[in-house]
Amino acid sequence: MIPQEIAITSGRQPLRASLCLPDAPRGLILLPQTGGIHPGCRHEFAARIQEEHGFATLLLNLVSFRDAQGSDLYGNVPLLTQRILDALAWLHQESLTAALPCGILAAGSAVPAALRAAAQRDAQVQALVCRGGLPDQAGAFYLETLLCPTLLLFGADDPQGQASGLRCQDKTHRHCKLQIIPDADREFSAPPHFETAARIAGQWLLAHVGQAPPGPESMRLAVPGT
Repeated sequence: MIPQEIAITSGRQPLRASLCLPDAPRGLILLPQTGGIHPGCRHEFAARIQEEHGFATLLLNLVSFRDAQGSDLYGNVPLLTQRILDALAWLHQESLTAALPCGILAAGSAVPAALRAAAQRDAQVQALVCRGGLPDQAGAFYLETLLCPTLLLFGADDPQGQASGLRCQDKTHRHCKLQIIPDADREFSAPPHFETAARIAGQWLLAHVGQAPPGPESMRLAVPGT
């Protein structure tokens, strides 16, 4: 299936996105990220894993062209949150995606913003997976109001992330699970560790978003090294 390249406007800036919409999807997974989108990238691989389960996917680049010219927004949680909220609004307004149950798979610097967005759109977002990052930076108010089942994934060699995840768990009042990937580093740099995290994320989203998909599982994918 060939993804459709689209642009989603946020604050008068177009954000590049890639929408993959199979026939009769069981739901849609939004993958916001700040690392750029290009063929064969790891974020694209993570999206393909979710598509194996029958999900539509929207791979969203939170960094606009103007940002890439020098603006440092990676720590700007309110701005990144608004961009995720605008993407969720776009999905809710589009006829082909409006009725689809939604989950979010975020990583790294997009994690605090994804937590804030999920807390503010609890009627739309059914589940959330955060890979790495510092989730407690979402802030106590948003963590305390987060309703959707949330999975926090960290590498065993990421003590800072794990500590942040424990603080996040302390603030949430709903289902929030922390899971450690053995031998993985903070960035899940090794392809087998990245694949493990992507497949664990897929199982969480499969359990909490939409109905069970029909048909056999599709073939395994080769993990990109970059």
